[in-house]
Amino acid sequence: MESSFHRNVRGGIEQHTLKELTSMLETVSLSNSSDRWICDLTSDGVFRVKEVRNCIDDIFLPSQVIDTRWVRFVPIKVNMFIWRARQDCLPTRVNLVRRGINVDSCVCPICSTGEDEINHILFRCDLAQQVLRRICRWWELDPSDWNTFQKWYAWFSSIRFSSKSKSLLEGTFFVVWWNIWRIRNRIIF
Repeated sequence: MESSFHRNVRGGIEQHTLKELTSMLETVSLSNSSDRWICDLTSDGVFRVKEVRNCIDDIFLPSQVIDTRWVRFVPIKVNMFIWRARQDCLPTRVNLVRRGINVDSCVCPICSTGEDEINHILFRCDLAQQVLRRICRWWELDPSDWNTFQKWYAWFSSIRFSSKSKSLLEGTFFVVWWNIWRIRNRIIF
């Protein structure tokens, strides 16, 4: 099967997916009868691309919808960065390996202790923790033990500020995270 691909299968998730596909296809037996479309996704057995698409979406798309948050006080590139970070779509070393791209190391380039994944970079890394604590001190807030966006948003939603102040605080965090990401990239590149 591997010889039918346009390029060699890389390691990581590609290799894992190929192994799963190969093991599933081992149980398939083909007959000499005429081919026809039969779809068990619908009650009438008629194949429809829409039904297949809905099935694929149900399996692969995240089930928990995350609200898109835009802070008007920060540049659009910062809002886009945060949106991509929350979706875990940024090219961290862990994500690159997951996509089958070979990297030298998955260790965080800033602190060299944790894995280079988005929650570590923006919440758990020593640099991130120091900066986030200082922001909390600056805004006279008690820093919480957030280590993911979900926990940070739970903490953030409990803060009682005016809507303008809260939006400014959120923008402050967004800009800081964007700059931490830029520092990380400068170290790597």
